[in-house]
Amino acid sequence: MRLGDVLPVEHIHTFLVHPGKGLAAAPQIGGTTVALQGKLFRLLENIYLNSDDECDIEISFNHDADGRQQNDCRDLITAYLQNPGLPRARTIAERLFKTTDKRSGLGLFFLIAGREGRNHKLVISRFPTDSAILAEEDERNLTVEFLERVFMKSATSYKAAVYQDSSLQAGFWLGKAVDKQINSRMIEVSNYWIFDFLASDFRLTAAHGTRRLGAALRNAARTSQDIGVKSELTAAVTLARGLGRRRISINEFIDHFGLSEAAAQDIRKQLTSPEIATEQFQFDLEEFKGQVGFRSVELSNGGILTADSGDFNEVFHREIIDDRTQEVKFSTTGRIVNEKLRKANE
Repeated sequence: MRLGDVLPVEHIHTFLVHPGKGLAAAPQIGGTTVALQGKLFRLLENIYLNSDDECDIEISFNHDADGRQQNDCRDLITAYLQNPGLPRARTIAERLFKTTDKRSGLGLFFLIAGREGRNHKLVISRFPTDSAILAEEDERNLTVEFLERVFMKSATSYKAAVYQDSSLQAGFWLGKAVDKQINSRMIEVSNYWIFDFLASDFRLTAAHGTRRLGAALRNAARTSQDIGVKSELTAAVTLARGLGRRRISINEFIDHFGLSEAAAQDIRKQLTSPEIATEQFQFDLEEFKGQVGFRSVELSNGGILTADSGDFNEVFHREIIDDRTQEVKFSTTGRIVNEKLRKANE
């Protein structure tokens, strides 16, 4: 990962950041410069070197409220990279303090700056606090000690972001992030990292990504010649309301609901390129309903049953009459509230 004897990491600064959202003023935040040697350095260097692979959420800095190409967090980052010292690093830590609430608790915050070829590179990471037990043994004894403040690269709540660009003036608008809480039940706690602290959003917006998924499912169900595939797709649409605000890609949607290879191929045929299926976005249920809000079943006797896609199985009771001929019977109960006539194929 190194070129000759050139060290990619040039500066590391760290701060102990308390939750301070809603407080009037930030206290002096304790920070220090980390030496570029030793066990801690090797841990942070490894995070720096692996950041491009580990940070898998593509994000971009938001423009300001007037639509101008200006972002407060980006301004702090580029200023720090122009002069990577403790004072400018502290301004970024102060921003994290102001956007972190008590649910997220205390964190150990690192800025790891370096150069890769012509590019400036910055990795920002936050280690959450936890408690642990330290055990030390010798030939005769075991000593245990409770440690109240332990900072770990937690598999469930670690956060980081990486930015890399050759120009500090025109670049540094795009980055990648990792947030281990973003698909958990703690998503409300998680949101502050990307949306508040980094003042960013997913590069593929929730609305756009969800519309693309919904359209692919709808068109695949319409064009597929396989009744089994159609059933798979409609079942996945029904179950999709359980996704909440999960971050997902079209490929991950396919895997999550265990769709067959035939169904997966029919979905991917609706996309303009294979890469689209790998792009992640935040699922938006209301947007999804707008794309696949209703489910219809057309019977061989000419009957067509239609209901809200999420409620179809509750509205119509399905009974299998003959497995061999795939004959089924649907029944429902309700009051007539409207009747329509429409053109054929409308």
